[in-house]
Amino acid sequence: MRTMVMSFKPDVYERIACGQKIFEHRRTFPDETIKVYMYVSKPICAVMGILLLGKRHSLQKWKQEFMEDREAVKRISDFMKSANYAMEILEFTETTKISLADLREANIDFVVPQMYYYIDNKPVLKFFEDKLTITGRTIQ
Repeated sequence: MRTMVMSFKPDVYERIACGQKIFEHRRTFPDETIKVYMYVSKPICAVMGILLLGKRHSLQKWKQEFMEDREAVKRISDFMKSANYAMEILEFTETTKISLADLREANIDFVVPQMYYYIDNKPVLKFFEDKLTITGRTIQ
């Protein structure tokens, strides 16, 4: 399983954390299970959660599959304005926070992700593993 950092707006993070959001939509994304460290953007500016993303679904294929369901087609079409794929959120785990200031101070080449980037075998992954603590809230 590969590991990456992805950026999320605070409202999206909250919808994932409470279990309301069960798919993550992106324009491009690999077709494999991915462990994601969640960077939450302004005003929070911190890494503060871990996701496990599963199977990648083509929104175009879903649109064809559910073409008899007008409501579903409308929702899928709305998502297709900004995304091509939906990935299943298999698990969310809340962690302690590591602020952007602390990440920069640690000198581990952390970059705020515009979309996502892989961190396998990089110092930033070890830093996350050493510094983040699970706070107990996990949604599967």
